Amino acid sequence: MQQAIVTVPKATLYKSISVNNHCLLGQEVSDELLSGWTLNVDGRQRNFLKITTQYGYSGWLNCSDVQKLTPKELSIWNDSRSPYRLTQRLTDVLAVPKVQAPVLTTLFMGSMVIPYGCPCDGWQGIKLADGSLGYLPSIAVSAQPPECLKDTDSLRSLVLNYALSYLGTQYRWGGKTHEGIDCSGLAFMSYYMCGITIYRDAAIQEGYPVQEIPFSQLKPADLLYFPGHVAIYLGNSKYIHSTGNIKSYGCVINSLDPASSDYRADLAESLYAAGSVFSQAA
Repeated sequence: MQQAIVTVPKATLYKSISVNNHCLLGQEVSDELLSGWTLNVDGRQRNFLKITTQYGYSGWLNCSDVQKLTPKELSIWNDSRSPYRLTQRLTDVLAVPKVQAPVLTTLFMGSMVIPYGCPCDGWQGIKLADGSLGYLPSIAVSAQPPECLKDTDSLRSLVLNYALSYLGTQYRWGGKTHEGIDCSGLAFMSYYMCGITIYRDAAIQEGYPVQEIPFSQLKPADLLYFPGHVAIYLGNSKYIHSTGNIKSYGCVINSLDPASSDYRADLAESLYAAGSVFSQAA
């Protein structure tokens, strides 16, 4: 099986493709993949690749958004000690290490880059997925986080910090960035930035780390499940989510408490499950 890597700031994943005026076009957006994310190539039809992501999502990507990898290149990008993860909402990659330098590209939080050389005067040289070199502030990147922290409370807080960074972002179906994000994209990215890969959709899926828990055991950073929707619990009956509902559009905070001004009855009354990646003994 051939492996590839996303070389654009974000690539759109489509559920299917169709012919229109002899051209293949993507149909129905399902996800976004970020620069430096690796994937498996399952097949090709003209200008589209059939792919499977590292987190089990399948669909079609435009060929121009990815570059195939050799086994040696793949081992570098999949080495937990090598790629760095971008931790800021948006980060400009500059031609030289100075703020006045030309911008080569702008990457989103969660994108992956390879460190190039040692940090110097607050700048880090990096190699992009397409092989080009650039510079960005050292504060904008970090080594990949561990899959689990010993301090569970700190990990819960970190998940919430990443979730809250999207507050005010517009809703975008299939989105995963501060340019636009959907409900499961928000949950996925908040955990992904902490080194935990949960299911991309609004459901508890076997084979992924989220396990159903009683509502009585809900703690901050646990997940709330509604029909076709997922939110992150903040505590005190509050939750953060990204919603296409025009009355509370985008990434917002709502409440399960009927006495609260940000109560949404349609969600509170349809809440059917809670899930957690944390041990209930923690």
